[in-house]
Amino acid sequence: MKRLFLLIPIVFICFPGLSQSPDSLLIRKIFDNALNNRDAYNNLRQLCGETPGRLVGSDASIEALKIMKNYFEQMRADKVYLQEFTTDAWMCDSASVFLVSGTGKLKLLHCDALGPSSSTPEMGITAQVVEVHSLDEVKKLGKEALESKIVFYNRPWDNSFINTFYGYGNMVDQRGRGPALAAECGAAAVVVRSVTNSLDYYPHTGSTRFGEVKIPAVAISTLDADLLSKTLENDPGAKINLFVEAKDLKQITSYNLIAEITGTEFPDEYIVVGGHIDAWHNTQGAHDDGAGCVMSADVLRLFKDLNIRNKRTLRAVMFMDEELYQSGGVAYAESVKEKGEKHLFALESDGGAFTPRYFTVSANPEVVATLAKFQPLLHPYGIDEIKAGWGGVDIGPLKDQGIPLAGYGTDSQRYFDMHHSPNDSFDKINLRELQLGCGNMAAFIYLIDKYGIE
Repeated sequence: MKRLFLLIPIVFICFPGLSQSPDSLLIRKIFDNALNNRDAYNNLRQLCGETPGRLVGSDASIEALKIMKNYFEQMRADKVYLQEFTTDAWMCDSASVFLVSGTGKLKLLHCDALGPSSSTPEMGITAQVVEVHSLDEVKKLGKEALESKIVFYNRPWDNSFINTFYGYGNMVDQRGRGPALAAECGAAAVVVRSVTNSLDYYPHTGSTRFGEVKIPAVAISTLDADLLSKTLENDPGAKINLFVEAKDLKQITSYNLIAEITGTEFPDEYIVVGGHIDAWHNTQGAHDDGAGCVMSADVLRLFKDLNIRNKRTLRAVMFMDEELYQSGGVAYAESVKEKGEKHLFALESDGGAFTPRYFTVSANPEVVATLAKFQPLLHPYGIDEIKAGWGGVDIGPLKDQGIPLAGYGTDSQRYFDMHHSPNDSFDKINLRELQLGCGNMAAFIYLIDKYGIE
């Protein structure tokens, strides 16, 4: 037995991987701090409570920028500034949908306007409804069948998808391209089944893309979509009365918010971490994407609190206008190109503050393989994979400049219960899951900053 104890130190000397490395010890410190700190949680509570509906162009969007700017200044980040740009915007004042039976009985449905829907006439639009389940079906029916009608897109979510982002992608064409196609066919308006896997009364809004012709377009809750479909089957004379009051705003001034900790060795080389601070008009935007913003801010806080001497400049960006026109991400990429800034890497968080699962990397295979080597150090904290995949909408325009991109991925099963709806509220945030996200993003960036990705 005595000989066995004498052998144990020799084993650890011969196999250093069995002992804790300096990196694993530092990452443990990051998580000890993250899990015992509530800055991100409190910042998100303030964003949700004081600036719901912070769509680009709204007063709430500017107030949200002020909240986070004040936080970065109190943190004593080396630089804190607003990046100005101009963009179109859109605002919705109200929307309503009534199901009108053949006998004239009214039933109010739960709805929200899609952005950037046009307004209806003052008294709304009342018309017969044509239910469809695909864009191909609309093309087949054409103008003869759809002119002056309200097109109702009602293809449900396919629950066979394990990854709910694939389920979303399989369904979202009805919302994203459906209204424009219906407009081309002479439709008076469009009603879309909410893009969600949940069955409830929460309408889920989102963006749609029009061509030359814009028409009113709304989303209704999934339970109301089922009711409408059943009513149309049993009552062919049923109609919809639809009302939208909205307006387009042309070339307004808005801002991205940027905060930096200057690098000690390569101050002119940047690592970006960010999320989008805007949120739809109908929601607090807790998971989408207030969480991404406060977790990105917490990366800088962790580096400062732990006195981690980052080699490269760490830049947190609170992007504006991801939801409607993606103008903030475009403006940022244009600025990077104009200034000739060197970016080593950019990380975006826009998948909610749920349990950590993975990082996806949009880069050449060699870079993906290099970053994947960090996974064992992050595995104890929930990261099962670092793999090729999507970076993010806001950092996406940087791809053309050859900058490696990555996205922070969480367990997605509950995300689309809340996405773009009033259900995406602060009470749906779990403190521990949020703080694990702060730790994982900070640890990943620490490793990239220390070792590079060449």
